[in-house]
Amino acid sequence: MAGLPLLIPAPVLAAENGDFADRATASTWLAYVATGDSALDQISRAGLEGLSQMLIRRTSVDTGGVAAVNPETDELAFFPLLYWPVSATQPALSEAARRRVNDYLHHGGTILFDSRDDQSPGTVPLRTLTAGLDIPPLMPLPSDHVLTRSFYLLQDFPGRTGGGDVWVEAREERRLDGVSSVIVGGNDWAAAWAVDGQGRPLYAVIPGGENQREMAYRFGVNLVMYALTGNYKADQVHVPAILQRIGQ
Repeated sequence: MAGLPLLIPAPVLAAENGDFADRATASTWLAYVATGDSALDQISRAGLEGLSQMLIRRTSVDTGGVAAVNPETDELAFFPLLYWPVSATQPALSEAARRRVNDYLHHGGTILFDSRDDQSPGTVPLRTLTAGLDIPPLMPLPSDHVLTRSFYLLQDFPGRTGGGDVWVEAREERRLDGVSSVIVGGNDWAAAWAVDGQGRPLYAVIPGGENQREMAYRFGVNLVMYALTGNYKADQVHVPAILQRIGQ
């Protein structure tokens, strides 16, 4: 579809692809964590494609594309934000993957864990997935939080479903750039953002219909703008260290 960003599948992000390092640092890429569940990964892909299209239309964010990443093998530092859908069938992370994700969180990255219909941050699949990760104490998103006003003024954060709490770091002002390293919710945002090849919505949103979908897009825009408010993406001092790690 014209105007939609390029999808970069996970294998292309491997260390041997030197060209990606240059492209990734020249613009903002949206990334999702591949779960191994092909249907769920397709939803994540289509969702970030739809959100990318909306960012291009409504903001000045230079969206380079959408990438699938595998924390077991891929460098995460290129991405200011990871969308991570929680799958009950996703295997536990290896020790190497946990180190890679923790390094990402410690150096300014933000992960949105979407438990998709299960609203509690303490769900069994989420606990299993995040075992060994340095997840900070979380709290329900305050009404005056920066995420509620980073682009649009929002008080609700629906996705395909609505009404669930969004959880953020309880003491984020003490961390890098004042941006929460972890955001947790269960409103199935990617399904609300998802579009087909003609830009048409793929999934119904309940119960609020297209008005709810609009609010879901606004949450997505706020989320990206919030992740970019720190110096994580723009600060080019990170680039030499990244290139050295991937052997360029």
